[in-house]
Amino acid sequence: MTIGIRRARVEEAELCWRIRNLAIVDQCQVCYPLSAITAWTPETMPVGYRQAILEHPFYVAEDRQGQLLATGYLDSETHRVEAIFTLPEAMRQGLASRVMARIKQEAREQGLSVIALSSTPNAQGFYEKQGFIRVREDTHFSPSADYSFDCVEMVCRLG
Repeated sequence: MTIGIRRARVEEAELCWRIRNLAIVDQCQVCYPLSAITAWTPETMPVGYRQAILEHPFYVAEDRQGQLLATGYLDSETHRVEAIFTLPEAMRQGLASRVMARIKQEAREQGLSVIALSSTPNAQGFYEKQGFIRVREDTHFSPSADYSFDCVEMVCRLG
C-alpha cells in the first residue's frame, strides 16, 4: 500500500475529527469507561479543531486513492504533539509512526530540541517506541465528559 504524508486541508476537518473519534472509541475502552469515551467523542466537531488545521502543522496519512487513514499535529505554540489517531482498520501498518516522523521533522525545522505530549495509558508503549520518555502520571479533567482521564506526560529530545 502506497501511503503519502501531507498537510491536512481545512475542508478535511470533519473527516480528521471522525478518524479521531473512531480511534478513541476503538482503542481507549481498555483504560476509560465507555460513558466518558462517548462524551469525549461527540459527533459535532468543535470550532477549535478546524482552527488547529489552519494554524498548526497538521498532517494526514493517505492512501493512493486519497483516503485519509491517520492524523497528527504539532501545536506550534506549546511544542506539544496532538491528535495522533489512526482509523481502526488501518492500525498496525506504521501509519502513526510515519505521521510522528513528519511531526518530528517539522519540530526540527522549527528549531525545537524537545517536544512533549500527553498519552493515554494504552498508547504509552507506542510513544516510547517513537523515542518519548515518561515524565509523570497525570490526569486531565474534561468538562464535556465530566471525567478525569488518566494520562502519561511524555517528552522526546530531538537530535
